[in-house]
Amino acid sequence: MNQLNNYGVSERFFTEATLYPEYQLARVIAQYRGKYKIVTEQGEMLAEISGKLRYDTEELAQYPAVGDCVMVDIQPELAVIHRVLTRKSLFVRKAVGVSGQAQPVAANVDIVFLCMSLNQNFSLNRMERYLSIAWDSGAVPVIVLTKSDLCDDLENRLSEVSSIAFGVDILVTTSMEEDGYKELLPFISEEKTIAFIGSS
Repeated sequence: MNQLNNYGVSERFFTEATLYPEYQLARVIAQYRGKYKIVTEQGEMLAEISGKLRYDTEELAQYPAVGDCVMVDIQPELAVIHRVLTRKSLFVRKAVGVSGQAQPVAANVDIVFLCMSLNQNFSLNRMERYLSIAWDSGAVPVIVLTKSDLCDDLENRLSEVSSIAFGVDILVTTSMEEDGYKELLPFISEEKTIAFIGSS
């Protein structure tokens, strides 16, 4: 198995990568100021974007983000990112100080778990915002309601969440039981990239 399969790189990216035989496929796994940590078939290394990619990029959202599959040239000291492959999903936020531009946060997420506790932290409005962010990204949202052991009226809470989340799976979990996480397992598999967002 290719090392990249362990990092959620699916067949569609291997196929697209064949269009650029002069480069090597990699995935961005972390981002620092001006640098990226990537993983290739050989393992993890640091990378920076090429001068041409920087020059040709007109919007912040076109820069690599964590989760992007990219085509790189491996240099002795540092890999160079030449191209960002076609994304299947993208989480963005408004960039600070850049008028009207969106900054990429994470790319190519398949499933996003929207987590919220069922105690006093519960907020239907907040969950609606999470759902909006998830649908806008292109990822599939799954609601995870945590701390069910602290909820006095679970049936009512589930009814409230269902009313704003038509067609979305809703999982109820607790850390008070050893198997309290098992409802999540059917959604996690090879070649899938999972993200968690939320307040719990």
